[in-house]
Amino acid sequence: MPPPARSATNAPFTNTATSHAIAIRVDKETIGMIQAWSPSQSRAVAAVYEINSVTQGDVAENIPGVASGLTIQVSRYDLFGTRMEQAWGEGFDLREMICNQSNPLKIQEKWVRPDGSYSVYIYSGCWFTNMGRQMSVQGDRIINVSATLQYERKRRFI
Repeated sequence: MPPPARSATNAPFTNTATSHAIAIRVDKETIGMIQAWSPSQSRAVAAVYEINSVTQGDVAENIPGVASGLTIQVSRYDLFGTRMEQAWGEGFDLREMICNQSNPLKIQEKWVRPDGSYSVYIYSGCWFTNMGRQMSVQGDRIINVSATLQYERKRRFI
């Protein structure tokens, strides 16, 4: 597809992804006031070496292992009306933070492109593994909550 023609009203053509086009939803409700959303995963790769009388023990092949470290780092402003635990739905007993999370979360990540098309990814089997608040007596005095979620799988939905 050729780039659109430039005019005074068109933004420059770019393939850069911007974060204002991402929405995070749980149970059809958008989780607002998120400052950072950082999904990650890792995979160990094992090397197989050539070992015989004519080779020098070079790597012959790399064999990928299973995916692990399926985590999401999230930080959000804590609000008087809706604290971090409440924003994620009904799965929490609010007397404690993550200790009494009773149900795994199913999280929807939606990426909207400048042309209006979009992609949706579903994270299933999500559990909070840690959560903490950062409070400061200086600056803007906003309470930030940082948490880590662990998920079972990520699938592209659309």
